[in-house]
Amino acid sequence: MRIKDYHTAIDEISTIDLEADSIADSRRILAELNEREMILRELKKSIRKDIKNIELDFLERKRKINVDYAGGKSPGIVSKVRRKSKVKELKKLEKQYNESLESYYNVKYMLDDLLLQIEEAKEPLNNYIKNRLFGV
Repeated sequence: MRIKDYHTAIDEISTIDLEADSIADSRRILAELNEREMILRELKKSIRKDIKNIELDFLERKRKINVDYAGGKSPGIVSKVRRKSKVKELKKLEKQYNESLESYYNVKYMLDDLLLQIEEAKEPLNNYIKNRLFGV
Protein backbone atom coordinates (compact mmCIF):
# COMPACT_ATOMS: atom_id res chain seq x y z
CA MET A 1 0.00 0.00 0.00
CA ARG A 2 1.08 3.55 -0.53
CA ILE A 3 1.41 6.02 2.33
CA LYS A 4 -1.47 8.06 0.93
CA ASP A 5 -3.73 4.99 1.10
CA TYR A 6 -2.80 4.41 4.73
CA HIS A 7 -3.57 8.02 5.60
CA THR A 8 -6.94 7.80 3.87
CA ALA A 9 -7.82 4.62 5.77
CA ILE A 10 -6.71 6.14 9.08
CA ASP A 11 -8.83 9.25 8.47
CA GLU A 12 -11.89 7.10 7.78
CA ILE A 13 -11.33 4.92 10.84
CA SER A 14 -10.51 7.69 13.29
CA THR A 15 -13.80 9.57 12.98
CA ILE A 16 -16.46 8.07 15.21
CA ASP A 17 -19.08 9.43 17.58
CA LEU A 18 -18.68 7.82 21.00
CA GLU A 19 -21.77 9.34 22.63
CA ALA A 20 -24.20 6.68 23.80
CA ASP A 21 -27.68 7.45 25.12
CA SER A 22 -28.84 3.88 25.54
CA ILE A 23 -27.60 0.33 25.88
CA ALA A 24 -28.37 -0.26 22.20
CA ASP A 25 -26.23 2.72 21.22
CA SER A 26 -23.42 1.48 23.44
CA ARG A 27 -23.54 -1.97 21.90
CA ARG A 28 -23.64 -0.53 18.38
CA ILE A 29 -20.65 1.68 19.11
CA LEU A 30 -18.76 -1.23 20.70
CA ALA A 31 -19.41 -3.37 17.65
CA GLU A 32 -18.19 -0.57 15.41
CA LEU A 33 -15.08 -0.11 17.56
CA ASN A 34 -14.36 -3.84 17.38
CA GLU A 35 -14.70 -3.78 13.61
CA ARG A 36 -12.37 -0.78 13.34
CA GLU A 37 -9.91 -2.46 15.66
CA MET A 38 -9.77 -5.48 13.34
CA ILE A 39 -9.20 -3.19 10.35
CA LEU A 40 -6.40 -1.41 12.22
CA ARG A 41 -4.75 -4.70 13.08
CA GLU A 42 -4.85 -5.71 9.39
CA LEU A 43 -3.40 -2.34 8.41
CA LYS A 44 -0.67 -2.82 10.99
CA LYS A 45 0.21 -6.21 9.47
CA SER A 46 0.24 -4.64 6.04
CA ILE A 47 2.52 -1.81 7.10
CA ARG A 48 4.95 -4.25 8.72
CA LYS A 49 5.03 -6.16 5.44
CA ASP A 50 5.62 -2.95 3.48
CA ILE A 51 8.47 -1.95 5.81
CA LYS A 52 10.11 -5.33 5.34
CA ASN A 53 9.74 -5.03 1.57
CA ILE A 54 11.36 -1.58 1.65
CA GLU A 55 14.23 -2.98 3.71
CA LEU A 56 14.70 -5.91 1.34
CA ASP A 57 14.56 -3.64 -1.70
CA PHE A 58 17.18 -1.36 -0.14
CA LEU A 59 19.52 -4.26 0.54
CA GLU A 60 19.09 -5.58 -2.99
CA ARG A 61 19.73 -2.19 -4.56
CA LYS A 62 22.76 -1.65 -2.30
CA ARG A 63 24.12 -5.05 -3.28
CA LYS A 64 23.59 -4.23 -6.96
CA ILE A 65 25.55 -0.96 -6.62
CA ASN A 66 28.38 -2.77 -4.85
CA VAL A 67 28.48 -5.49 -7.52
CA ASP A 68 28.38 -2.93 -10.34
CA TYR A 69 31.37 -1.08 -8.95
CA ALA A 70 33.31 -4.16 -7.82
CA GLY A 71 34.52 -4.88 -11.34
CA GLY A 72 36.53 -1.66 -11.67
CA LYS A 73 39.68 -2.35 -9.68
CA SER A 74 42.01 -0.48 -12.00
CA PRO A 75 44.69 1.66 -10.34
CA GLY A 76 44.88 5.40 -10.64
CA ILE A 77 42.45 8.21 -11.33
CA VAL A 78 39.69 6.04 -12.83
CA SER A 79 39.50 4.00 -9.63
CA LYS A 80 39.16 7.12 -7.46
CA VAL A 81 36.42 8.56 -9.67
CA ARG A 82 34.51 5.27 -9.61
CA ARG A 83 34.83 5.08 -5.82
CA LYS A 84 33.41 8.62 -5.47
CA SER A 85 30.52 7.74 -7.79
CA LYS A 86 29.81 4.61 -5.78
CA VAL A 87 29.78 6.54 -2.50
CA LYS A 88 27.53 9.17 -4.05
CA GLU A 89 25.06 6.53 -5.26
CA LEU A 90 25.08 4.73 -1.90
CA LYS A 91 24.40 7.97 -0.01
CA LYS A 92 21.56 8.85 -2.38
CA LEU A 93 20.08 5.38 -1.96
CA GLU A 94 20.36 5.55 1.82
CA LYS A 95 18.69 8.99 1.89
CA GLN A 96 15.74 7.65 -0.14
CA TYR A 97 15.57 4.60 2.10
CA ASN A 98 15.49 6.65 5.30
CA GLU A 99 12.84 9.04 3.95
CA SER A 100 10.51 6.26 2.84
CA LEU A 101 10.99 4.27 6.04
CA GLU A 102 10.35 7.32 8.19
CA SER A 103 6.96 7.92 6.60
CA TYR A 104 5.98 4.26 7.02
CA TYR A 105 7.08 4.24 10.66
CA ASN A 106 5.03 7.39 11.29
CA VAL A 107 1.96 5.61 9.94
CA LYS A 108 2.76 2.58 12.11
CA TYR A 109 2.90 4.82 15.19
CA MET A 110 -0.45 6.38 14.22
CA LEU A 111 -1.97 2.91 13.94
CA ASP A 112 -0.59 1.95 17.37
CA ASP A 113 -2.00 5.14 18.85
CA LEU A 114 -5.43 4.54 17.32
CA LEU A 115 -5.48 0.98 18.68
CA LEU A 116 -4.76 2.34 22.16
CA GLN A 117 -7.48 4.97 21.79
CA ILE A 118 -9.99 2.31 20.78
CA GLU A 119 -9.10 0.20 23.81
CA GLU A 120 -9.55 3.24 26.04
CA ALA A 121 -12.87 4.14 24.38
CA LYS A 122 -14.30 0.65 24.96
CA GLU A 123 -13.96 0.75 28.73
CA PRO A 124 -16.47 3.56 29.44
CA LEU A 125 -18.97 1.99 27.06
CA ASN A 126 -18.65 -1.39 28.75
CA ASN A 127 -19.02 0.27 32.16
CA TYR A 128 -22.11 2.13 30.96
CA ILE A 129 -23.72 -1.12 29.83
CA LYS A 130 -22.85 -2.85 33.12
CA ASN A 131 -24.26 0.01 35.17
CA ARG A 132 -27.48 0.16 33.19
CA LEU A 133 -28.03 -3.61 33.18
CA PHE A 134 -26.85 -4.61 36.63
CA GLY A 135 -26.88 -1.35 38.54
CA VAL A 136 -23.30 -1.93 39.67
